[in-house]
Amino acid sequence: MRQLTGLIVGLAVAISVWACLPFSRTFISSPPIVGVYRAETGEPLSGVQLAISLTSLDSLCASPARQTMTDSAGAFALPLTEDRDAIIIFLPIEHVFSYTFCARVAGNMRFAHQGSALMSFDPTPVSLTCIESRTPNTAPVVCTEER
Repeated sequence: MRQLTGLIVGLAVAISVWACLPFSRTFISSPPIVGVYRAETGEPLSGVQLAISLTSLDSLCASPARQTMTDSAGAFALPLTEDRDAIIIFLPIEHVFSYTFCARVAGNMRFAHQGSALMSFDPTPVSLTCIESRTPNTAPVVCTEER
């Protein structure tokens, strides 16, 4: 009985120490993003600069984490963004990270889409359809997430 009690106490101490040790973990801070970029007339726009920012106050992607350009068919792809952090594991809690997607319209970066990613190891791609507008009093670009 005394050995069983010692084993249980030893196991409890080992688990408690393990739960407080720092571990480095890689997580996804933005998913892979693919899509098409078109004019409001429906024709694809090529050579448009696109970017994502992971900073919450960077609505115009001034400090982009990733950038790309649309191809001749208006298609684009941004790979997932990973972050590595030393964390202390207390509870298995997932975190949600938000990202801002921007496009260069008439020489300036413009907000196009706000997205979020669940911190995980499952990089489910996000598909966007983006429409650039030249109509007055409308948003310069709007991206819709396809599910």
